[in-house]
Amino acid sequence: MFNTGDAIVHPTRGVGVVVDIQERQWQGSSSKYYQIELLGREPSLKLMIPIEEADELGIRRAIQQSEVEQVWRVLRSDPEELPKNHKTRHKLLRDKLHAGEVFQVAEVLRDLTWRQKEEDHLTTRGKRIYKEALMFLAGEVAAAQGIDVAEAKTQIREKLRGILSS
Repeated sequence: MFNTGDAIVHPTRGVGVVVDIQERQWQGSSSKYYQIELLGREPSLKLMIPIEEADELGIRRAIQQSEVEQVWRVLRSDPEELPKNHKTRHKLLRDKLHAGEVFQVAEVLRDLTWRQKEEDHLTTRGKRIYKEALMFLAGEVAAAQGIDVAEAKTQIREKLRGILSS
């Protein structure tokens, strides 16, 4: 169970903070819900997640400060070769992105950055996946380091800049 103030990750929505735990009545029964405010969203976006469904949805705690260095290692590591077929490639990247695992999100960013360097561009879908991965990873880094999402994006771009200049 999470508590108010905990940084959590929703595999398809991104990183947020539990701002409240509420009991709600619906059709004669009551359930408890996490009220989660997603990080880095303007305007502010809040989700209501039933507590009993959190595990099933893949909700987990955000990474700790001690894990950020491992994220940087993934970003600096050699890329995996992506499939040539764009449908297969985008499915692979989306599946990794929505697996809810921070290191897979870092791999998506790394691999798309390499692809952009090699191909000199990304497809429109590739750009969308890149932006979503950047937002997810920046949320985790921000939560782990206690910084805002914009600063975390800057740190990530700095790490990725090494790929583009090599």
